[in-house]
Amino acid sequence: MDWIRLGNSGKDLTGVGGRMRPVHPSELATHNTKNDAWLAIRGRVYNITHYLPYHPGGPEELMRGAGIDATELFDKVHPWVNYDSLLAKCLIGPLRFDRPDAEDLFDNISSSPKSERLREPSKAQELVRKSMENLANCITPVRKKISNKSDENVKSSPPSKIMQSLIHSSDLPVTISRRAASSPVKSETKSNDDSPPALRFDWIQTSTKLTISVYTGYLANPGACARLIDGELLIEVVTDDWLRTIKILPEQALREPLQLRVFAESGKIEVIAQKAEMKVWKNCGETSLSNAVKMTAARTVECRVEGSSAVTHDTVLLALTPRSGPVVIPIGYHVRIHQTLAGSECIRSYTPVGDNWAAVDVTAPLKLAIKRYELGVLSPMLTSLKIGSHVTVSGPYGNFKLQKLKTVRKLFLIAAGTGITPMLGLLKFMLSRSNPRCERVTLIFFNKTERDILFRENFEDIMNQDDRLTVTHVLSNAGPTWAGRRGRITKELLSEAFDESAFISDDELLSYACLCGPTEFTHTGVDILKKLGIKEKCIRILSIICIFTNNIHKRIISRRR
Repeated sequence: MDWIRLGNSGKDLTGVGGRMRPVHPSELATHNTKNDAWLAIRGRVYNITHYLPYHPGGPEELMRGAGIDATELFDKVHPWVNYDSLLAKCLIGPLRFDRPDAEDLFDNISSSPKSERLREPSKAQELVRKSMENLANCITPVRKKISNKSDENVKSSPPSKIMQSLIHSSDLPVTISRRAASSPVKSETKSNDDSPPALRFDWIQTSTKLTISVYTGYLANPGACARLIDGELLIEVVTDDWLRTIKILPEQALREPLQLRVFAESGKIEVIAQKAEMKVWKNCGETSLSNAVKMTAARTVECRVEGSSAVTHDTVLLALTPRSGPVVIPIGYHVRIHQTLAGSECIRSYTPVGDNWAAVDVTAPLKLAIKRYELGVLSPMLTSLKIGSHVTVSGPYGNFKLQKLKTVRKLFLIAAGTGITPMLGLLKFMLSRSNPRCERVTLIFFNKTERDILFRENFEDIMNQDDRLTVTHVLSNAGPTWAGRRGRITKELLSEAFDESAFISDDELLSYACLCGPTEFTHTGVDILKKLGIKEKCIRILSIICIFTNNIHKRIISRRR
């Protein structure tokens, strides 16, 4: 309401006198600060400077699109929001592109100059656009007074053919709730003073599915799981060891499979559930939110093996699907596999590697890179599992906070062997984030032989697509044909790869170094970084400890010896 009042106050929110004019992308790029911020959505340029304090996600989230065409970013977070109405008083004009004339395209002889104009939409396209905007505005229909007609007659009136086709489109949102206020979340108990910030959620529906979007906050690094129990949709959210559960008793029945996605930078969790019956609901149902409680014990779930694919000669990527529903583990966290062998429980820790890290990628929420040790107790069994087998997994474990990377522009990663797995999520996160934009990611990857290098082809593909990533492979037992670096972790090697000056700033953390590998390796790496003048606050060890029960620990060590 405050934003509406400001828009109606007569103040010029465009910053250009309120006169519409085209904006070239080069001009748009110059307006990228909090005191002068423009962005473009679907071919229209808006001055968002005055709207920044009113944005529900905070100014930092909105500034991700400042100075650029933010259409893709907008569609990624909340494509159903009626931005055109919300920012109507901020509209500067159309985004201008240099387009060739027809003569330039089809006449090889003529060389007429290019004209600068926008391609106008056809009448049919404009009609569809307006129809979709009208549907997107239908948050809660206004109940009008009816005269000379009963409610039953109105309800029985069939929609037009155009409206039927729009409503039965599985991709078109027909009902949207932008705030939890439209479907109140009732807290079961009063929250503690030290509990995390309150959750917000939106919901959107089509005739075939219901989508719940939960917002935990910028860089909150949430983990989540979703499941259907006795017709009730449960969404468990984990942030900084705090667990909260959203319970939704849907208006009508939902069915599996559930889909779950987490956007680490914005802190958004998205759950998509299928409707049992193709129908548009009046509301999403009754919703309640449990009080935030500290996780004193990790959750344990049974997982089904969906498949495995070779990564190297002795490492496989094991794809697991929890039987209770999809899960997402926070970046930098790990899970544990529990297996009873010879009457004793054996536990091994692994970091999920995410999607697209193997040549044959199986669709599954959890993908674990497992290295086979011939004298190992658990790894030979895990790497031999067949599709349909079941394993017990617990988690998440860890305390990595993405807030540490809030101002980081240069990330330095040092990994050895399977210690690369915690780095994969950080690497992709930094290259994909937009605020602040990452300038460089440097990875130094230590292995014994060339055959031991995990995900080598993936790294090469990423480097070909993004020149901000630099990967240096170092082998301790390289063959005669190896042309790369040789040896072990040393001060000379790290000093060549790292820019020590990047760690000098005291005001903001602009650079960050992460290490993961065997204990001796990580301790040596930390000592070297400190000798290079890198401060301790700029260093993070991502160690994963293998845990065994006491009654078989000695036997395992003796077998490995």
